[in-house]
Amino acid sequence: MAETNTIIVTQDKIDRLNGLLGDFCNRANTVWSLLITIYGQLLVQKGFIYSFDILTISALVCGVFNSTMELARIVGENKFDQFLQEGKKFCVYYIGVNKEYLLVSLFDDRTLPGVVKVAGKEFSTEAVKILRNES
Repeated sequence: MAETNTIIVTQDKIDRLNGLLGDFCNRANTVWSLLITIYGQLLVQKGFIYSFDILTISALVCGVFNSTMELARIVGENKFDQFLQEGKKFCVYYIGVNKEYLLVSLFDDRTLPGVVKVAGKEFSTEAVKILRNES
C-alpha cells in the first residue's frame, strides 16, 4: 500500500499563492483558476467561480490528471504534466506544478492557449518556490 504524505500549507503561503494566482489570472486572462492537490483538495482559487461547482471540478480534474499520468506511464513517457481540453465555449488547461499540486484554468476565446501555457509554467516555477520556502 502506498504511503500518503501530509501536506501542510501555512496561512502565509496561502496568501502568497493567492497573490501569485491573481497575477497568473490577469496575465493569462482566465475565467477562473484553481491550485489543487493531486488528490483534489482545493488550496486557492481566483476568478469567476460562483456559477461552477469548484469542489466537484477539483475532484474530477485530479481524476483526469492522474489517469493521464498513468496513460503516460503505459505508453513509455515519464509524464504528461500538462494538457489542454478544448470545447466550443471554454478550454481547460492543466499543469502539474510539482508532484503534489495542479494548476487548473478555464478560459474562453478572449485568450490564446499559448499565453495560458507560458503563464502556467511561470506560475508553477514561482509556486514551487513559495511551497518550498525559497522566496
